[in-house]
Amino acid sequence: MYKDLATRLKETESTPWDVAYEHLAAYRKEETNTLVPQFYSTEDGFTLGFWLLKLRQDRANGLLTEDQINRLDELKFVWDPHEPHWEKGFAEIQKYRAEFGDSLVPENYLTEHEHYELGTWTRAQRLTEGNYPREKYERLCTVDYVWDLREYDWKRAFAVLAEYKKEHGDCLVPSDYITEEDSITGELALGQWVIKQRIDMVYSWLTEEKMLQLDELGFDWTPESGEPLHLHLYKKSD
Repeated sequence: MYKDLATRLKETESTPWDVAYEHLAAYRKEETNTLVPQFYSTEDGFTLGFWLLKLRQDRANGLLTEDQINRLDELKFVWDPHEPHWEKGFAEIQKYRAEFGDSLVPENYLTEHEHYELGTWTRAQRLTEGNYPREKYERLCTVDYVWDLREYDWKRAFAVLAEYKKEHGDCLVPSDYITEEDSITGELALGQWVIKQRIDMVYSWLTEEKMLQLDELGFDWTPESGEPLHLHLYKKSD
């Protein structure tokens, strides 16, 4: 028999508040979020999804105690019904980091079970032009979210160059040199990156800070071939 929303919300009151709260705490522990589907019921038949809906109504009507609100906040409960999409994305990027060790989600990445467009969500967070909410910013920092991919890629390549120098004694990387792929940095065309730094320096695209870091590493700004830099960049290896 069909039950209207008011009836469903009223029925949740038959379960003690603390018992319902423990159901929510258990759900969060298992799913790492409180984004409970509206029609979700626990194994003992408690309609947890509707209870959460009632919680939002009760708070709006001043029916929740300060202690209840604080306890729900501890579970990162989503009070704003317009926030679930962000919370869903955050929950998924937490899972992604736990599985892969970083938050560098490929742009077209879909989650395995729900096919959630996590790559699109992750990219969208970078398009806020400095207006990102502070609380969300801090939460994303807890999963090592990369805000500036270009800066990240430069630092990654610089670290690889430092390792190259440690092994070979200089920064004279062959133009066709590519690092071996590994689980952390992946494959990197270090030889082409080194050449690009010279190009960027000539056209003033390289910041003074980066130039100083390369200088300290003993970087060679002049190609051995003596060719113009723009030709050297695109020279094919024999």
